[in-house]
Amino acid sequence: MLVGENRFLTVFMPAYGALVFRVLHRVNKNYDVFNYGPIPLKTNMSLSSLDGGSVYPSSDGCIPARSYNENGLTFPLQGAFDPTDMWYLSEDYRDRVFHVITEVSPSILKIDLEIPKGVKQSRFQKDKLIGGVRADFGFSRGRIETVHIPRIHYGYRFGNDTNIEWRTFVRFRYGEYVVEIPDDPDLIFDILSGRVASHWVTLPVNSRDDTITAALNAVYGFTGFRLFPVNKRSDAVNEYRVNLSMIRR
Repeated sequence: MLVGENRFLTVFMPAYGALVFRVLHRVNKNYDVFNYGPIPLKTNMSLSSLDGGSVYPSSDGCIPARSYNENGLTFPLQGAFDPTDMWYLSEDYRDRVFHVITEVSPSILKIDLEIPKGVKQSRFQKDKLIGGVRADFGFSRGRIETVHIPRIHYGYRFGNDTNIEWRTFVRFRYGEYVVEIPDDPDLIFDILSGRVASHWVTLPVNSRDDTITAALNAVYGFTGFRLFPVNKRSDAVNEYRVNLSMIRR
């Protein structure tokens, strides 16, 4: 599922559009597994109960029965750029993205993402219902794929809808990519219209947020390429040319 050199990666955010990257180099090629350890849940951390009230893990790294973390978690890593969040980078790292496939044991656990941390993006019927690990929709189980964009903290939420407390383990399959945004608007259109192969990852960003907007402008100079129908090449290329003139390289 990771992307090789000179291949394309498309990161689609429904509320913004798409970012298109050419992968120049995968820094950790052939070393793409990070056995992180337990979910960073602590015995003094209050979790919400699906049955009302709050509960606490019996030991670090455990998730109690019928519980979920209301507030998204980050993954601490000593020595990282931000030791509280191993996937966070500043705008100075605009030539890098992390493509991360998070695998959780036991695989029955629910997972959803807050992008940015603290903002719940799962929706049903526009804004009629909010999904996620506390709901009956808007989550995955055991595995989730995402691309971490610089200057945005993502929040990971986990839910346990069984009647068993589980000891957890997290394994990351990841690519640390050195990337560039192609400077050919026709190529961008061909990628976004499906004529040129690209690995697509859709982020759960269904509403615009000031944190995301500020981050995209600071890192890339624009907020993404709008998708056009295949019969609107001329309109798309003209708009993409303007987008490309604003890019920070």
